[in-house]
Amino acid sequence: MKKVFTIIVAYNAMHRGWIDRCMKSLRESTVATETIIVDNGSTDGTREHVPQAFPDVIWMPQEKNLGFGQANNIGIRYALEHDGDYVLLLNQDAALAPDAIEKMLAVSDGESLVSPLHLNGDGSCIDEMFRCSLRNAHNLMNDDLLIRHQLAPCYETGEICAACWLMPVALIRKIGGFNPLFFHYSEDSNYYHRMVYHGVKTLLVPNTFMYHDRLLQGNMQAFNHHRLRRDLLLEACDINQGFIKCLFRWMKILIRCYSKDLHSHQYHVGAFATQMLWIIWHCRKIAKSRKSEKNIAPNWLNI
Repeated sequence: MKKVFTIIVAYNAMHRGWIDRCMKSLRESTVATETIIVDNGSTDGTREHVPQAFPDVIWMPQEKNLGFGQANNIGIRYALEHDGDYVLLLNQDAALAPDAIEKMLAVSDGESLVSPLHLNGDGSCIDEMFRCSLRNAHNLMNDDLLIRHQLAPCYETGEICAACWLMPVALIRKIGGFNPLFFHYSEDSNYYHRMVYHGVKTLLVPNTFMYHDRLLQGNMQAFNHHRLRRDLLLEACDINQGFIKCLFRWMKILIRCYSKDLHSHQYHVGAFATQMLWIIWHCRKIAKSRKSEKNIAPNWLNI
């Protein structure tokens, strides 16, 4: 039996009964896991409710909001220090099918990232943003489904949202934790870029599910906050591309700032100039992150 730690980053998780639904799905799982809940300074009663309702969880309340990535790094570090074999990252607004962990473990090669099919909250259709993740596996899955009428246990695919990631410890020791330059959103895209650089695969398990109770990107206010900065930073931190390609991609973002459909208080030329100044101000940190992330090491975990 493999030792699996589930990490849930909580922030005002009482909304729509998210944390109760998430924990109920873990308790009904065919594979038991040790659950770590890292609370990012909730103010809606989460901090009082979780320790009382779920006394068996490893409760790690934080005094301030650390963001998704750094809060997960705390849980990942704990799992590594306590001899975990796998780490399952699970969003507070997500719930698992009972056999999801079992089927993900069954296809794991001990090195690749594994994720189930992401559905919307009620399971009536595929999560809207997850449709983009099906691009690489799309043709093979269609062939198997429509011609052979049988899906394979897993398919290699591209980037998948970190709402449900099963991560072998070997992967974490190679890639590390989340880059602290990303506070909320895009940290999983940066992580995927690092996986691509080091040749780590992403496997999709199509015959089990995760239910993600959100519309599009989830919290739109949080998603749009510093969105342009994240887009520029994501390109700057991508270790798969050099400076010239980064400049080219920045130019494409600048052109988008002129387009009518994206013209907003986030996307305009003045905002582009402001955020580029922020990038320049943090260029040493960006250069340091690029250098460290090219190495095989548990970056950002301080272990």
